[in-house]
Amino acid sequence: NSQDARAGVLGALQVVDAVCIFEEDTPIALLEDVRPNIHVKGGDYCESDLSEAETIKKHGGEIVIVPLKAGFSTTSTLAKLEAQKSPLKPQCKTVVIIPARFGSTRFPGKPLADLGGKTVIERVVEAALNTNASRPILVATDDARIAQVIENGFDSQDAAVAMTSESCQTGTDRLAEVVREKFSNELSERLIILNVQGDEPFVQASHLDALIAAMQSRSTLMATLATPLDTEDTHDANVVKVVAGANGNALYFSRLPIPFARESADQSTQPRLRHLGVYAYEANWLLEMAALPPSPLENIEKLEQLRALENGTNIRVVEVENVIPIAIDTPEDLQKAQEFWVNRKII
Repeated sequence: NSQDARAGVLGALQVVDAVCIFEEDTPIALLEDVRPNIHVKGGDYCESDLSEAETIKKHGGEIVIVPLKAGFSTTSTLAKLEAQKSPLKPQCKTVVIIPARFGSTRFPGKPLADLGGKTVIERVVEAALNTNASRPILVATDDARIAQVIENGFDSQDAAVAMTSESCQTGTDRLAEVVREKFSNELSERLIILNVQGDEPFVQASHLDALIAAMQSRSTLMATLATPLDTEDTHDANVVKVVAGANGNALYFSRLPIPFARESADQSTQPRLRHLGVYAYEANWLLEMAALPPSPLENIEKLEQLRALENGTNIRVVEVENVIPIAIDTPEDLQKAQEFWVNRKII
């Protein structure tokens, strides 16, 4: 991997104050000035062979030799990290579809609410435009007002409108309608559909790219995002939780705290994950899922993704951090978003 790639990975670590790129293997003069607390080398090195060892120890530094592990290497690990942070262009076509409807029960017209001088839906489109997905980004809506905002605000090559019927009951139904109408001739090849909610103006392009990267495996039919759960949200039924297995696939989604810690000592040791409502689908599976009837657990929890699990389809869970958990569901949410926008000086 290039030096820039390595610096990018190190720079993502919050405990690293600075990253220096140097042209020589053992920059002893630089180490003399920096005086690192910890100097790490791979397991193919021996401390006695390091010309810089004396300099490190002289200033109280510690040399750590990281053991080699069969099947793992620095190069492959960096490649995986870079793929999550800034993946290369996807091997298969990825289309972002943003469902947006005007008639929300709790907040009618929320896609057109103002956030920093632009509408909420425009902010979502802008985030999607920073991903490695194909162009144009599609906004799926049945409302002419939302369509006009997109047509006026973006070049048609960057973002376009896909008008859908008013009969769509869910976002999945709306996505499936767009796929059937616009991409039916592409379904013989692997096509990835990325579903980004139209009320998530703070969704991050790097997180969407991580989801796209996870879908490059042909065995993955569906993937979603999760992030560490804040303690105060543990018992909030509006915050969906997810448990993933060792293979990274979802075991269950629930509005209740899962996993349940039977022993009080396990409360702090078992991390919980908050589910983020962003999905990626293999297009043919999306059409199949939309055609299935609501499943029993889906009806109980009111969580549509349980339909996939109950019908035997794995959902890959991609964990991300530094999430801004503000979705626009109510006027109060919009106020929080506007305050956050101003305080963070987002432009």
